[in-house]
Amino acid sequence: MQYFATKFKIFIVLFAMSQLLQAQTKSKVEIVGADLFEGQVTPIGNSKKLSGNVVLKQENTLMYCDSAILYDDSNMVKAYSNVRINHNDSIRMDGNYLKYDGNSKHAFMEGNVKMYDKSMTLTTSQLDFDMVNNVGYYLNNGLIISDKNNLTSQQGYYQSRTKNFFFKKNVVLTNPDYNMKSDTLMYNTVTKVSYFYGPTVIKSAKDKIVCENGWYDTKKEISQFSKNAILYTENKILKADSLFYDRKNNIGRAYRKLELFDSIQKITLYGNLGVMNGKIKQTYVTQNPYGLMIMDKKDSMFLYADTLFLFQADKKLKQKEIIKAYRKVKIFKSDILGVCDSLVYAKSDSTLSMFSSPIIWNGLNQITADTIHFYINNSRLDSFHLRNNSFLISNEKGPHYNQVKGKNMKGILDSNNIKYLRVYGNGQSIYYAKEDSVNYIGINKIDCSEMEFYFANKKISKGVFINSPEGFMYPLDELKPEELRLRGFIWREKDKPQRLYYQH
Repeated sequence: MQYFATKFKIFIVLFAMSQLLQAQTKSKVEIVGADLFEGQVTPIGNSKKLSGNVVLKQENTLMYCDSAILYDDSNMVKAYSNVRINHNDSIRMDGNYLKYDGNSKHAFMEGNVKMYDKSMTLTTSQLDFDMVNNVGYYLNNGLIISDKNNLTSQQGYYQSRTKNFFFKKNVVLTNPDYNMKSDTLMYNTVTKVSYFYGPTVIKSAKDKIVCENGWYDTKKEISQFSKNAILYTENKILKADSLFYDRKNNIGRAYRKLELFDSIQKITLYGNLGVMNGKIKQTYVTQNPYGLMIMDKKDSMFLYADTLFLFQADKKLKQKEIIKAYRKVKIFKSDILGVCDSLVYAKSDSTLSMFSSPIIWNGLNQITADTIHFYINNSRLDSFHLRNNSFLISNEKGPHYNQVKGKNMKGILDSNNIKYLRVYGNGQSIYYAKEDSVNYIGINKIDCSEMEFYFANKKISKGVFINSPEGFMYPLDELKPEELRLRGFIWREKDKPQRLYYQH
């Protein structure tokens, strides 16, 4: 207890000394000049009443007004009419009324208040300013004009040293090229960078951005957005965890859990990295991307690849509306699955083209060729064209496979299933003929330059052979296993995509 009491006494002494030193360092408000001077005694102490060209000073702060009362004992000033403050030759404040505490160096100004520094002008009805820390704030609406930016808010807080403004409630930043609305915003009047910390909307003639966190460099016109960030531009909507946008160069970048909807091509792309380039009208998505293409009201197509591209139509660039997919491409559609290394969908002629070892599975049918083209009519896959090394394999039953091979093939689809197939050039077929739905008659092996096949229940039901067919029907047990396969036969069931999968 003795030690505690001693320590407490020391603390009291030190506190008293600090207060004394602080009191000794306080400066008094001085009178520099006035047309009329009148001393008076009031209930709160001695005061001086000044009028006409009044000039007061405290250290680096000068105060001007038409009339004022200086309270000597409290070191306080009340100034009236045409009030002006010059602080450190860097800040100027104008208003109709001023209450100034010389001890705390705190100014309260009211009535048509304007504050100026080299980087901005603030207009408000009331302003509090701390001369020690160079901090001001208003609580009843304010307007800041800085370069080409006009900013209004209900509440504002200004740090003169850092040139940072903090705005709260109904914040609106207006620029000749766009306007911004936010709940909470920080703006630096020198760098012209805005930081927003609540629901924010940025609009221009060409785009709109919505987010809840981020920054915007109004000089360089670059920005970063996060937390429910959405970019609306032309016919696209881009969502992601984080968005970067270069307005001047019209480039947008999206990171993590992105979702890009293109209303023209009726496709939505998903992934973890995306880049939109408005100048060349191109967008690509990578890092586990996939696309969802709306075919009609009842059906959609899922598209997976290492990278997905959207190309927008542009006459100057001689560019058409195209969707491209590169490397490890997979297609999922009702009753149709496919793989290839690259894919192109051209909206202008409604053609979906698959390149580099494409494979299509439709029911029990497997289709391969050097190139596969699908033609879309009324938002549905209507027909297809197989170019070079065309091969169709249909699993008849167990180890039995109907096979059709030729240079080129064309087919018609009905409700996503093969209805008709025609072979052009170098046609070959192995076809299991049936007596009924269960019993086989034998095996037809036929070579014919042109052939037609009709399908029922997703399998070959009838064959028509044109232009001098050559062939023979063999009993089921007469041919060796290798004779039951056309050259180039490979059943690719293991490569068939088994299910839809999502990365998000």
